[in-house]
Amino acid sequence: MNTRREIIKGVAMTATGTVLGAMASRQSATASQPIAQSTPLPESAKLLSGKVALVTGAARGIGRAIALDYARNGANVALLDLADPTGGMAISGYRLANERELDEAVAAVEVEGVQALKLKVDVRDYAAMKEAANQAVRELGGLDIAVANAGICIWTTIEGANEQQWRDAIDVNINGVFNTIQAVIPQMKAQNAGRIITLTSIGGRQGVVGNGAYPTTKWAVIGLTKSAAMELGSANITVNAIAPGPVNTPLYRSQGQLQSMGLKSFEEQDKVVGQFLPLKTAPALDPEDIADTATFLASDRAKLISGEVIDVALGYNAAYTA
Repeated sequence: MNTRREIIKGVAMTATGTVLGAMASRQSATASQPIAQSTPLPESAKLLSGKVALVTGAARGIGRAIALDYARNGANVALLDLADPTGGMAISGYRLANERELDEAVAAVEVEGVQALKLKVDVRDYAAMKEAANQAVRELGGLDIAVANAGICIWTTIEGANEQQWRDAIDVNINGVFNTIQAVIPQMKAQNAGRIITLTSIGGRQGVVGNGAYPTTKWAVIGLTKSAAMELGSANITVNAIAPGPVNTPLYRSQGQLQSMGLKSFEEQDKVVGQFLPLKTAPALDPEDIADTATFLASDRAKLISGEVIDVALGYNAAYTA
């Protein structure tokens, strides 16, 4: 029984919503999100007025929520996404975002009264990412913030994985983050300031049974984040990571995730995962909960924080031993 419980625990924690298409809430997993303007913040309360941000995996979920919160806080936003349900990868048990969802995210940002730039780009493409960063500078007037959110999950054991599954996870979750960071460095160094935020996972803070590729890549993101923070600090560029716990996204609320956990329903999923969450305010986070932290890290309130990994996980991280 204990072994089974630990297996479920490990696998349950892998899906955090950092998907290449990024993701939306459970309700919006199969439906479009309405475009509605939030109550505008007074100018004095906006944390990112006049800034320009690039967000990858911005069509849905965490990426979309971050892009919208940045817009509400006064930033112009370049929304980058592959916008292809599979991207030619070994995706199963869920789909990535499509172009319609990227267009809807762009429109939602524009409703907030700021500029939005649509970038249909593959984070795996080194040259395309550099051009995307340059385009953001040309069309939005600069580049102050970069969020490397795009990522995928492929549910398979290490023993059972095939070469394509392993390479797809590495190419998106590690190489895509590297490409994003490297693409924005020249502009940020030129202005001697910048904020880079990566999305890792609580799966990047522990071993996970039955899903070796995902936590491997998320551990790597933490190493890349800390190394970049050390290298770029002299240019006044901060680099930090956010490690979400379970998030209401089509990745976490998917048949692929349920099958990997040996479960049959989302209600059962909540019951199993809830045992490991000290905060009982919700069975899972919403993408907006992650966006709150991303906005803080992008703002001047976090100007002295770099090389940090912030867990937003309903207290799951309290069980860490170090």
